[in-house]
Amino acid sequence: MTLWIDVDDLLFHLVHHGRPSGIQRVVFEISAALKGLQGPDVQFVRRGPDTLDPRDFRIIDWTVIDTLLRQVMKDGPSNTARQATPLFSAEQFAATEASRHAFSTFFRMQGQVLGGLATLGAGLGRLAAREGQKIVRRRQQLSDAARHAEGTLLADVARAGDVFLTLGSPWHHKTYAHSVRWMRDELRMSFALLMHDLVPLRCPEWCDIGIITTFKAWHEAVLPLADMIFANSRATAQDVQSYLAEEGIGTNIHVQPVPMGTEFGLADTSMPSVPLVSEPYVLFVSTLEARKNHMLLFRIWRQMLDDMPAEQVPTLVFAGRPGWLVADLMQQLENTKWLDGKIRFIQNPSDGELRRLYADCSFSVFPSFFEGWGLPVTEGLSMGRPCIASNTTSIPEAGGALGRYFNPRDLGEAQALIRETITDSEGLARWTEQVRAEFQPVPWTEGAKVILDAVLR
Repeated sequence: MTLWIDVDDLLFHLVHHGRPSGIQRVVFEISAALKGLQGPDVQFVRRGPDTLDPRDFRIIDWTVIDTLLRQVMKDGPSNTARQATPLFSAEQFAATEASRHAFSTFFRMQGQVLGGLATLGAGLGRLAAREGQKIVRRRQQLSDAARHAEGTLLADVARAGDVFLTLGSPWHHKTYAHSVRWMRDELRMSFALLMHDLVPLRCPEWCDIGIITTFKAWHEAVLPLADMIFANSRATAQDVQSYLAEEGIGTNIHVQPVPMGTEFGLADTSMPSVPLVSEPYVLFVSTLEARKNHMLLFRIWRQMLDDMPAEQVPTLVFAGRPGWLVADLMQQLENTKWLDGKIRFIQNPSDGELRRLYADCSFSVFPSFFEGWGLPVTEGLSMGRPCIASNTTSIPEAGGALGRYFNPRDLGEAQALIRETITDSEGLARWTEQVRAEFQPVPWTEGAKVILDAVLR
C-alpha cells in the first residue's frame, strides 16, 4: 500500500506567498514524519499542467518540496521587516483588502481555480525574482524543481488499496470532489483528509466572503467522500463530528484527533546575534486578522499607558503578516503612531528571527477567538517562554497546564491577567522556570503514527 499525499496547496503557497503559515507548516512536518517512518511507501503528488482535468495529478519528489521550503524559511525578509512603524499606511492596507476581495470574487464568478502549479518552474522563477540578489544562489535549485515539474501521472502508478491523503487546504480546487471520485471509483483508492478548523462555517463574521463561499462548497462536496477524517485537535474533532451529524454527512465516520508536534525541523537555523527588539517586550505571533483579536491587545496596551508610567509598560510586538478585516485596527494604530512606538510590527520574520523573538520576549500572548489548534502557543512554550492565551476552542489543549487563560471577549479579565504578569516580575520568573522545567515536547511522529495506524488498519 502506498500513501499518496497531496502537496499542491503547500507548493502554491510557497511559490506565491513565500513563508508558510500554520497550515503549511503542519503539512510539511507531518509529511516529513510520514516519509521518515514509511520511506518509499509515502509519495507526494501535485496538480499537473491541466488544472481543469480532475485526473491530472503528478508525482513530485520529496527532495524538491524539502529543499524549496527550507530555503524559503532560511532566507530572511527585507530590512523593512524590522522597522518599528507599519510597513504601509492604513489606506494602503484597505486597498490591499479591497484588491484581495475583488480578486477572490473574480475567480469565484469565473468559476476558475486559484490553486495548482501548472508551471512550477515559472512559479519558482517568480519567487526567485522577488528575492532579488538570491536569484543566482537559487538557480540550480529552481532548475532541478522545473525538471520535476511535469512528473509521472498518478494514474500510471497508483494501485487499488492505496490511500490518497489531503493534509492541507486545497479548497480553491473546484474539481477536487471529481478528483476524489475518480480516485475512488476508477483507481480504487481510499480517501483521507485532515481537518484544521471550521472557522468559515462556524464564525463567518471573521472571514472574507470568498473564503466562506469556497470553503462551504468544497466541504459539502468532499466530506461525504471521505473514508477517514483526521483533525488537528480534540476540539476540532468534536466540531467536525457535530457538523457531519448536522448535515447528515458520514455520521458513521469517527473523526480521529491527531497530536500536533511542538518541534519544527525548520527551526534549526541560527538566530541573529543582535536582538530585533532591544527593550522589554511581549510577543504576539500571528497573522493580523480580525479572528486573532489584535484589537483586544491594542485596547489593553492603551489603557495601561493611561494608568502606568510608560517606562513600566513593555512594548507589544506583532510578528506575522497582514491578513483581512483589520483595516480599522491599522487605521487606529497609525492614528496613535502605534501607541507612540509601544506597539511594533515585524513582518514575516524568518525562522531564525522568530526564534530570537521568542528567546528575548518576557512572555507571549495569544488572544484568538477561534483556533483549530493554536500553534504559536506550543511554539512559545517550546522556546521556554510563558504564554497567556484565550480559553476558547482548542487553545487550552495547545497550552495545557503551563498556559494561563482568559475569556477573549472579556476585556477586564484579559487586562487584569496581563497587567498582573507584567508587574509581578518574581512571579513571571517562577513561571518561566516552570515552563522550562516541565514542558514536554511532542515529536511530529506522534501524529504521523496515528495517521498510519488508521491507514494501515
